[in-house]
Amino acid sequence: MIEIIENFPSAAWHDYAARHQETLFSHLPGWSATLALTYALPAYVLLSKTGPSCPVDGILPLLLFCPPGAESRLISLPYTDAAGIIADSPRARQELLSGALALAESCNAHHLELRQYDHGTTTSLSLATDNDWLCQEFSFKVGLNRIVPRTVRDLWDALGSKVRNQVRKAERCGCVVHIGGTELVEPFFAVFSENMRDLGSPTHSRELFANALQQPTLDASIILVRHEGAPAAGAVVLRHGATLYNPWASSLRRFRPLCPNMLLYWSMLRLAVQSGCRTFDFGRSSPGASTHRFKRQWGARTRRLTWYVFSKKPSVWNPLQETLSDPQWRNLNLDHSRHRGPAKRRWISL
Repeated sequence: MIEIIENFPSAAWHDYAARHQETLFSHLPGWSATLALTYALPAYVLLSKTGPSCPVDGILPLLLFCPPGAESRLISLPYTDAAGIIADSPRARQELLSGALALAESCNAHHLELRQYDHGTTTSLSLATDNDWLCQEFSFKVGLNRIVPRTVRDLWDALGSKVRNQVRKAERCGCVVHIGGTELVEPFFAVFSENMRDLGSPTHSRELFANALQQPTLDASIILVRHEGAPAAGAVVLRHGATLYNPWASSLRRFRPLCPNMLLYWSMLRLAVQSGCRTFDFGRSSPGASTHRFKRQWGARTRRLTWYVFSKKPSVWNPLQETLSDPQWRNLNLDHSRHRGPAKRRWISL
């Protein structure tokens, strides 16, 4: 049976997500709550059980995404690499998929989008419960992570000489690392929003980062690199289980000769070791892109990321129709880009 929960929090949801070995930080209730609160998106979680009084044996968090003038989608989850079906058995996975398709019908959503790392798990299901749904797979992004050693010395020794020299350069140039919480949201957002503008991309809302830092079920921190007091690079990291995740990182171009971004990534990896983590997750990249090459130099390994899109016939949705790139966005002054960006970013699910 499938239970659908629309209100936060859910103890059963949290308990299952906290104990399952395949859970990502994005499966935690706090992540869905952060996204739903920031962008006013209806949120659901599907819980699989074998009976009314039985324990949960699978979960699927979903947000309803209704861009103006476009077909609506149920997504697990927007703005997120992966947060798809987690279950103890094929039966539970099948029931969660069937329940999600039924929920899409009841919400008048034309599409269901499941973002998953476990390639083959979803395709082992009967991909459509009836002939009304078409399933497509998209793997245009990859995840990157690396195992971290037990000691900071071993981590340092495993890096290439070029990487170590650039980290040392940042330190010689006076770059200083700060690790904290909500008190660093403002300087982090200053870096992030300016970098997004320079890339030609609308920025997320400042409240997204503030809300994530304030969620009690998310172990979130900000790492900030300053030079002579000015924010030069920053990242948000979230710890879950034995993994430290980095969904957002940015640095400012005018500080690039000082290598603050190299010090930032070294600091994140060092924090993973010091926190007792076994894995550091770099987030997603496009294969072969500059960000992909940058992460590989830190020892990152590629992990297949598959987005499964179920479309109600005759509708078809291709995630490649979305883009974060807008060449004209670079022409906006910084205040305008910060003011206008979140309203546009809200309806880009990437």
